[in-house]
Amino acid sequence: MFRHLLSWQSNSAMSTLRMVALISFFGQLYFFVPFITPYLLQRNLTIAEIAGLQTMLLVSSLVMEIPTGVLADRFGHVWSYRAALIVLAGGEFLFLFARDYPTFLLIQFITGTGFAFASGSVHAILYESLPEGNRTSAMQRATGALGAATQLGSVVAYSVGGLIAADLTLSRMTLTIVMGALAVTTAASLSFALREGDHFAHRVRPDTRKLLGLAWTSIWTNRDLRRIILLSILTCSFGAHLLVFYQQYFLETGVPGVWFGVGLSLASVVVVVAQFYAWKLPLMLGTRWSLVLATGIPGVLYLAMAWNQVAWLAVALFVAQWGAMHLSAPLFSGLFNAHLPDEARATGLSLINAIVTVYIGAGGVLLGWLAGRSLSIMFMLIGVVILIGAVAISVDDRHTAADAYQ
Repeated sequence: MFRHLLSWQSNSAMSTLRMVALISFFGQLYFFVPFITPYLLQRNLTIAEIAGLQTMLLVSSLVMEIPTGVLADRFGHVWSYRAALIVLAGGEFLFLFARDYPTFLLIQFITGTGFAFASGSVHAILYESLPEGNRTSAMQRATGALGAATQLGSVVAYSVGGLIAADLTLSRMTLTIVMGALAVTTAASLSFALREGDHFAHRVRPDTRKLLGLAWTSIWTNRDLRRIILLSILTCSFGAHLLVFYQQYFLETGVPGVWFGVGLSLASVVVVVAQFYAWKLPLMLGTRWSLVLATGIPGVLYLAMAWNQVAWLAVALFVAQWGAMHLSAPLFSGLFNAHLPDEARATGLSLINAIVTVYIGAGGVLLGWLAGRSLSIMFMLIGVVILIGAVAISVDDRHTAADAYQ
């Protein structure tokens, strides 16, 4: 699949994408994810405290999103990406020594900060490495390839980690945390092979207020970009929350325990394929129908999950859903970047991420409340909202303004 990766692009673009993909692969090797809850329970945390850790991660990402985006545009997108990986590696090693709730909260804040450093800078690095021309389509292809490499890391991590710590003993789970910390450290080391683009070396470092103003203006005054952002918000499929809810869904439908890890690994394989080939959808169907398909399928699958009570079908629906909800990410990435200026690209992407994160945070509170009462009603609500957004908000070739800031 990856052998002829972007062979039509310039050597520089291929080199950058391949290195970022390799870094992302190692940076995604979180071997302990399938059993993080049992590990924390054995560290004497309660379920409520574990849920609070996820809230801290969301809050820290939101708070640090815009400041880190500004820093990326001022000091360099590669610099920001490198900082993200170093911060994340530090958080992983600290996780090994954490024994109390305040320390785990601190780690989540550090991790959220690392995610914020990376959120806008990674896509900015890719976009600026692309050759002149139709960068929108090229960015969709590059983002899909990057997402596939990242999810491949998840497949390896969940499979290997699940085998090592299948007995859920503290010593085996701790071993997988050590492995994850070493993997992220490897990713941070590889990031030193990346270099800033030529345009960055010859520009004057921009003022912080100017960056914020330029990024905000590029969003607020651009009706097409606002329309694309609104579509991405209303069709948000709450993937981070599904990682929690699918386990409850499996329990309620009687899925055997072995499928909790195996199902997630299979789902990640589907994501690899979906993201790698997502860029072909606009070429085959056009922008309008490719977005309807990519954003609407998760809505249909959520409605099916709300209806289903059969164990084997629950696994199949989750695997399909996890792949489908990642299909639109490369498409939106290409569209967002086409509307943002080079000078404030990371800041603009961070602003968009912050807006979406507010919606996810507020919606997540409601979804958590609903899940405690009826998982089926919660799935149905998400599905209906997604389908309304996918059908009602039309984004076609007229709204792409391809490469407006070349």
